[in-house]
Amino acid sequence: MKTVYVVCATGIATSTMLRLKVEKFLEEQGIEARVLQYRVTEISPERCEADVILATTEIPPEFEKVAAVINGISLITGIGQGETLQSLAHALQRPKGE
Repeated sequence: MKTVYVVCATGIATSTMLRLKVEKFLEEQGIEARVLQYRVTEISPERCEADVILATTEIPPEFEKVAAVINGISLITGIGQGETLQSLAHALQRPKGE
C-alpha cells in the first residue's frame, strides 16, 4: 500500500485540512493509500516511508531522493487544487523511487 505524508509547519490545523481533502480525493479515485500527518520537524529522509510528501511548508531537498514532494498550498487556497490532486494521483501510480 502506498503512503502519503501531509506535512505543515506545526502538524495541527493545516495538515489536518490537507489530510481530510487527500483522503476524500483518494477514496473518490479508488486509490488505496495511508495518509499520515506530520509537522516538518517530525520527519527525516532516513526514516521516511512515504511515496509522496504533500507539504504546505518548505521541505528540505534531500527528501526528493526518497519520495515525490508536492507543494500542497493549493489545497488550502483552492487555486490550482485540481492540478495538485492529479499530481498526487500520478505520483502514487509510479513505482517508488521513480
